[in-house]
Amino acid sequence: MSHWPGAFTPQYLALENMVSLFILVFASIALGRFAVSQWRTIWITAANQPISDSLQVTTGIDGASIGAQDFGSLLDLCDNLSPGLKKKTPWLKEVSLYYGAAAKLEQAFKLKLPSLSTWASKEMKNCSRYVAVVLDQNLAMNLDRRLAARIN
Repeated sequence: MSHWPGAFTPQYLALENMVSLFILVFASIALGRFAVSQWRTIWITAANQPISDSLQVTTGIDGASIGAQDFGSLLDLCDNLSPGLKKKTPWLKEVSLYYGAAAKLEQAFKLKLPSLSTWASKEMKNCSRYVAVVLDQNLAMNLDRRLAARIN
């Protein structure tokens, strides 16, 4: 019948299905980790862009001293200075969710795992920097538009 006796037994087929399922799960997890890493790379690169002095003049926040605690006030400034900014800016909603998760981690592990708490605090600072850069770029574009309208 077959060159491999027992090759088509229910036990063999179940094992073969388990291997396929394991490969699918492993590949899905790897793809998810890659997607998150790629996403973080994109917005952390944006967060590391220089911030102009006009942000400090407009908001009173010094670009060099932006910390994790400034996230909420920067989001409020986005609403006040550029009401449509949250809707049209890529990743701002996701960064807000990420900030919330990092803040919960930072609070939960402050005493138990200080290294995890420190990492979460750094992530929160990156989120704040991202919002500051987005706000700064938006303010610069609005200023350019106003200047162009004056010239015309």
